[in-house]
Amino acid sequence: PGVAPMLERFGRGAYARAVRESVVNDIGPTLSPLHGFLLHQGMETLSLRMERHVDSSIRIAAWLEQQPEVESVDYAGLPSNPLHGLAVRDYGADANGYGRTGSVFGVTVRGGLDGARAFVNGLRVFSRMTGIGDTRSMVIHPGTSTHGTFPPEINERLGVTPGLLRLSIGLESADDLIRDLRAALDRV
Repeated sequence: PGVAPMLERFGRGAYARAVRESVVNDIGPTLSPLHGFLLHQGMETLSLRMERHVDSSIRIAAWLEQQPEVESVDYAGLPSNPLHGLAVRDYGADANGYGRTGSVFGVTVRGGLDGARAFVNGLRVFSRMTGIGDTRSMVIHPGTSTHGTFPPEINERLGVTPGLLRLSIGLESADDLIRDLRAALDRV
């Protein structure tokens, strides 16, 4: 049926009725048993996975901040970050005072685009893709991907520099990730 008759017949409930009569009939209102199981399992283990993500992120961000090949680390959980107080207030802190602000952060390597390219090409454990909260650690270069079509002055205003990389820390061992990052930094 057309939109007008649905509105006339059901008023404010027209959208819900249309969804029920078309979408639900065409694709079904429920998940398959397997998808329901996977979603449920993912929800039950989310807090455990996020603990690992955040613990590893803090350790890796603090380590990266000490490396001479790194210009900056943009992670609010670090005491050196201008937003650290806010991060601790809103997300709490670990026993060492680091904010528990998540598992995604920026790192700027020396050497601009060439340094970033050498770094990414040196990684073996990190996947070259974008995502948050995945089991795998990922790296992306915003300047040539998510922000690649922005004019240089917009990227500059947003802090998207040629050497900026975004890391999303997964569930791998923090020691393995640091070894991978060290090998990549050696190429910078």
